[in-house]
Amino acid sequence: METPPIPPNASPAPPPAADDAATLLTEEEVDEKPPRFADSYGLVLVLLIAGFFSSAVAGDSHYGRVATLVILAATTWLALRASPVQRHLLRYAVTLIPLATLAAVVASVVGNDETARIVGATLTILLVLVAPAAIVKRLATHPVISLNTFYGAVCVYLLIAMFFASCFALVGAVSGSGYFAQIQPPAKASTVDYLYFSLTTITTVGYGDLTALGGVGRMLAVLEAIFGQLYLITVVALVVQNLGQARKLRKRMGEEKKPPAD
Repeated sequence: METPPIPPNASPAPPPAADDAATLLTEEEVDEKPPRFADSYGLVLVLLIAGFFSSAVAGDSHYGRVATLVILAATTWLALRASPVQRHLLRYAVTLIPLATLAAVVASVVGNDETARIVGATLTILLVLVAPAAIVKRLATHPVISLNTFYGAVCVYLLIAMFFASCFALVGAVSGSGYFAQIQPPAKASTVDYLYFSLTTITTVGYGDLTALGGVGRMLAVLEAIFGQLYLITVVALVVQNLGQARKLRKRMGEEKKPPAD
């Protein structure tokens, strides 16, 4: 079979550039395994729940605070690994998170009770700000809504509740008059009290056995309730609605490609 002649006005196709050839992906590169702990938001969720129960079981003793801070620091590190963030940011986190945790542990063991509460609440606020930001950035780039996306959305929801619980504790420690109307000095609210109040506020259950005392505390509680409901009816509802849509689409396309039965 003869090769058809090339028209005189046609120019030959240019050879592929070296840069373009270098960017071509092989099948091995496409099938490359993701980084370790990538999208492991189920494990992050387990660590968060473990932190909650650690606060409930160990209480506000020195060892209980140390255990809770260590679990929360590990949760933040795993959230950064699961996201995953840029390498230089991860290096900073690997260095700063242990140092900050160690400082909080020393303040909890050596310092007085008020100093330990303030340092612990401040560190917790910093940690629960970093982890949700990394998770949200990663979830926004998920091409397919999967079960890991749902786990990540639940992690952010619980971290929001933990953030507000830390804010409540910080307000109570700084004000000196306590945060709750039902717990007045010299009695002191525990970490579990703040977590309990935060979770009942963000879910709008509102048992009423604990209420905020001052104006700042009340406005924080209202802000948490509004923000939590907006998050549920937008982000979580959207994730649940689209969960499994990719699998259904692949199944539908596979059925369309099947040859008709004789």
